[in-house]
Amino acid sequence: MTPGSPRPRRTHAQARAEMREGILRLGREQLETRGAAALSVREIARGLGVASSAVYRHVSSREELLTLLVADTYTDLADRVDAALADIADSSGNTGNTTPPLPTMAHAVRGWAVANPTRWALIYGTPVPGYAAPADTTTMPGTRVMGVFLGIVAGGAGSGTPQDDSPSPSPELTQVLAEGTEELGVVASPRASADAVLAWSSLIGLISAEIFGQLGPELAALGGELLDRWIADTTRRFGLG
Repeated sequence: MTPGSPRPRRTHAQARAEMREGILRLGREQLETRGAAALSVREIARGLGVASSAVYRHVSSREELLTLLVADTYTDLADRVDAALADIADSSGNTGNTTPPLPTMAHAVRGWAVANPTRWALIYGTPVPGYAAPADTTTMPGTRVMGVFLGIVAGGAGSGTPQDDSPSPSPELTQVLAEGTEELGVVASPRASADAVLAWSSLIGLISAEIFGQLGPELAALGGELLDRWIADTTRRFGLG
């Protein structure tokens, strides 16, 4: 573009995308400085230098802003996990050596959480009072990483059969698990699915205990080692070794 020539006009889609990114950027900053319960759409408008009505066309309330941030956070975490697994797939293809996906996936989740503790707290911490995330916009991004995990431990990477004597799930739990695995696109037995849910919950709990200081300073400093022990135990239980 030559000096003095008019700047090309943005398309409507470009303008919407830029506004959305600005809202997300300032929303993330508010999460860091004031917490989820104190998010303000008007403050975001001031930060962007636009009228509040311009922002309200994209997020009509604090609750809608929270939903946008929740979906964005889940997506960012899932993209980080997908990228880590893609890296080892590329490396394995170049070297001929197969890298187990479970350690890569688990360390990617913990690494993201350590780097983004406030955003981790948004999706795995204490619920925001008076707010319930709408399933139609948060379930899909919110289950992406769990779907990857379930596929690794119960649907393909190993034997798919937990190596312990856990009881078979009840008919009620079996039905819920079958619906969940079908939605995630994973084929797994009811028992493997039930044990995978417990293993997933323990992974989230272990990382949260480190992030939220519940392990105490001494153990929190050894979060990586504790995660490696979780990986070894989960590998054994699901026959992934």
